[in-house]
Formats: sequence, C-alpha cells, structure tokens
Amino acid sequence: MTSPFLLSFFFILWIFSPSSAFQSPHERWRINTPPSSPSSMFEPSYNKQRIPIGVSSIKSYRLAANKDSTENNIQGFPIALPTLNQVVFAWLFFVSANRLFTSFPNYFAGDNDLLTNIAFNGIFCFGSIFGLAKSFAKIDYESLDGFDLKSLARQSGQWAISDTVPRTYEQYNVATFAGGCFWGTELHYQRIPGVIATCIGYTQGAVDRPGYEQVCSGTTGHTESIQLIYDTNVVSYERLLNKLFDTINPTLLNQVGNDKGTQYRHGIYYHTDEQLDVATQFIAEKQSQYLDPIVTQVNSATIFFPAENYHQRYLEKGGQSAEKECEEKVRCYG
Repeated sequence: MTSPFLLSFFFILWIFSPSSAFQSPHERWRINTPPSSPSSMFEPSYNKQRIPIGVSSIKSYRLAANKDSTENNIQGFPIALPTLNQVVFAWLFFVSANRLFTSFPNYFAGDNDLLTNIAFNGIFCFGSIFGLAKSFAKIDYESLDGFDLKSLARQSGQWAISDTVPRTYEQYNVATFAGGCFWGTELHYQRIPGVIATCIGYTQGAVDRPGYEQVCSGTTGHTESIQLIYDTNVVSYERLLNKLFDTINPTLLNQVGNDKGTQYRHGIYYHTDEQLDVATQFIAEKQSQYLDPIVTQVNSATIFFPAENYHQRYLEKGGQSAEKECEEKVRCYG
C-alpha cells in the first residue's frame, strides 16, 4: 500500500514549485566562462567520433525562412509524450481514487473512523486532477512580455500561432540561436548594442507549442534557444555569432557547460541566405582554432515557440543588469 507520507511529499513539491514539481538539470546550470585559449577547451572524453547534430530518421514539416515550405531534419517524436509530472499526477489520481472507492462503502456501513482517510484521499484526488489539467495547458502567448519591456516574446508568439518564420520585423532583422541554457544566452544578447528585443523559447523540434517540461524531457527534439531582432546599422550578424561562440565550446556535442542533452545543443538558425553565407564563412574561419570538428548546428530557421513568461528575461528580473555593454559576469543564480 502506498504511504500517505509519500503522497504528501509529491503534492507539497508541486504546490510550492514556481512552474512544476520537478525541474530539469537546467535549473542547476551555471554559464561557462570561455577558456582563454582553444587548446584548453579540449576534453578527451568528448573528442572521439564527433558527428554533426540534427540528423534524424523522424522528419516533420515546418515553414522555413527562405521557402514557402520545406522538409527539415527534425529531432524528437512527432507526438507529445507524457511528462514526469503527468505520470506522477496520474498515479496520484489512480491511488487516491481507488482508496476513495474502497472506503466509501465501509463508511456508509457505519465505520466512522474512515472519515479522515476519505478526506485525505479526496484532497489528493482532486489535487491530482487539477495538476493534470494544469500540465496539459498550453502557453498563453498573448500574456507574454511585450516591446514595452524590450521583449520579443509576445510578437514571437504571434508568429508561432500563424506558422510564420520571419526574416524581418519593421526595419530590423530577425536572428535565432541556441547556446545551452537560454537564461544566460538571453542576457548576453540583451547587453549587445543594436539588439532591440529578445525572446527565449524552443525550436527545431517535432511538437507544436511545447512546454518547458516537455522540452526538458529531451523527447520533443527542441533545443532551448533565443530569437531576437537587431539593427544592422548598429550590430553585425557576425558579432552576434561571435557572442554565441564566446559562451559555448562549439566542439562539444549536445552540451554547454554542465548541461547535457539534445535540448541544450547549440545552433545557428538562419533566416536569410545572407545569414547562411555569413555563418558558413564564420564557422570555416573558426574551425582552424580547434582540433576537433565544430558541431554547432547550422540549420534553416523553423517555427520558434516562446517559453513560459516566467522564463522571459529571467536573469534581468532576478536583478542582473541588461544594460548595453555591461561587463558584469552572467550568473544563473545569486
């Protein structure tokens, strides 16, 4: 028989979590400081048989930046699999509902000692139903941060809803990158002059409108990423690429800092042929600085799905400076 103390533990964890009862290794991440020289970046345990990321037998269709439609190599399952929270809530519902079902006949037969047990299991039964409903809810893109906060989240949500991969927004160009944990990546880009607004979210996956828990499971094929608009009169695309490479080791497959998994793979997702040309030349020049092959993805941009609002501008909301040219160390905590 399942211990009520174990049930209480799971229920309390969920109640006091900001988004869910279970957080991914993302929450333990610290942004890595780039090594002072390329040779210091080599780690023998990761240096053998490196292959480019992004090749998968499972394919999906996404609107691409340079064509009306195109077939892209997409990682992940084409349907959303149950998350850990959903499995736990379903289990809680099954256990508590079963106990209620077996307790009621005895209670009505005169066993008043079961009243506390019925009340206790009733709380978990209805709580698990609420938790399941919450876990299946889609992100409300209309409620995301907007331009008044220098956030691209609400606009990116509108693009996602309309299945649009934009090249430009007003007089600005659009860029999409993945550099591991999107909290730190966003703050780095917020500090660059010419970057007008930013949004963090998920891209290059096989499931529409995924949530954080789904992406962290590694089953949807998405990578944590950032979409931004920038003024080409102030900042070049090459400088944006340099910032990405300043924060990652481009020879590590599916890894940035302490975070490992396909959801933390790094990538350059171009919106125009011009961006592709710059990225191709940039990587060719950078490769000479590394003994191992660069495995950073260079793919056509696909639909970008904004993350939950509490993720947007997370480090800035936590008190770290997003001022242009700020040189303070980016910290995920503290």
